[in-house]
Amino acid sequence: MMVIVVKLRNKQIGIYALMIIALIGFILIGKHSFKKEEVKEDKVTHKFNILTDDNVFKKANASQVLKKVNSGNALVFMGFEENKQSEYYASILNEVAESLKIDNITYYDFYVDRQENNATYEAIVNKMKNYLQKDDRGKIDFYSPTFFILKEGKVIYYDDDASRIRANLSEEEYWNDYNRNLKKAYLEAGIKNYLGEI
Repeated sequence: MMVIVVKLRNKQIGIYALMIIALIGFILIGKHSFKKEEVKEDKVTHKFNILTDDNVFKKANASQVLKKVNSGNALVFMGFEENKQSEYYASILNEVAESLKIDNITYYDFYVDRQENNATYEAIVNKMKNYLQKDDRGKIDFYSPTFFILKEGKVIYYDDDASRIRANLSEEEYWNDYNRNLKKAYLEAGIKNYLGEI
């Protein structure tokens, strides 16, 4: 009888050990897969077709953007994945940043957070309220695309002009050589100011 009990216990211990090993294996595989997803999501090129694979944008969520804003030194580009104005603006901004040896601009797709009145997003709105537009109901908010630069706690550059384009022009027509070059000149001046070059 004792031999049977010992054999059953040994069998149960063996089953439990196999279950624990399998569980640890699933956890390790899950972590490995999650890390791969995380790295993949950090890339911004899948959002904007105009950009090359090698660009200056690093994807961030609302908490990361708020931390940057609170730090007082940041270059932040805000846009929407499905917004053509954002795509064109990102292409121009990337070109200017690369020419000035800037290798990191924070990119924040704020569409979902704005729709859901995310508290962290609202904190960013509150921090930047003096620069934001009002909608038809008088609510202040960000619009896409927006690019701003903070230096030592002060906003030294803020641009959401492209978000206001309402003419019957396509994005391709609007971003002609003249408008592209004009935007490049403004962006270059803003970034040079941040770098202390002007």
